Amino acid sequence: MTTYVISIKQIIRTMNKKALIGLIIFLSIPFLIQLMPLTYMWAEIGFWLLLLVIILWIYFVEKQTIASIGWKKLTVKMTFLAIGFGLVLFVAFGIANVVIQKLGLELNQEIAQMISSKSLPVLFLLVLRAAVVEEVLYRAYAFERINELTKSKWVAGLVPLFMFMLVHLAWGIGHLLFIFVAGGLLTLIYVSKRNLAINIIAHFTVDVIALAVLPLMLGS
Repeated sequence: MTTYVISIKQIIRTMNKKALIGLIIFLSIPFLIQLMPLTYMWAEIGFWLLLLVIILWIYFVEKQTIASIGWKKLTVKMTFLAIGFGLVLFVAFGIANVVIQKLGLELNQEIAQMISSKSLPVLFLLVLRAAVVEEVLYRAYAFERINELTKSKWVAGLVPLFMFMLVHLAWGIGHLLFIFVAGGLLTLIYVSKRNLAINIIAHFTVDVIALAVLPLMLGS
């Protein structure tokens, strides 16, 4: 028993407390943004500020660089690979959509209508923000820090995926299937490549295609 207590104390003593604090704060902020009575514009600004704070935290608190969250040089080959991943994600979305319709699961049409009503520049910024901020937070930072704390890729992959799904809960039960498929595949891409830029491009690609067909889906 004494040995067990000593081992726990050693784990706590050697734990990267700055990473743990960062995880708790940054994974909580998206929920706070949702709960606050913010307009669409201020909510988007809030997410970009979250990205800025994460980067500042990495450099000035953790004393690391963005290389610690998978930022690597992107080659032309890797760019095309990332776009290919995005196309695979869109096909997976199509399959998930068929499953959702067969199961009769609920989708939040109000949010979908709100997004489809935005102008092209606003939609572009929305897609860009989602690709950059969500991949930095839920794939790169969360995975790398949880993996460092737990020494388990399973835990590092599943905990952010669960949080990613939870923050999209307002979109409806049906949409959570999309989030599970997309988040799961994006996690697999990050774990296999450990390249943040690939994930961002893949996420951006699938969202651009999805928004292009969203009006058709709503019409049907």
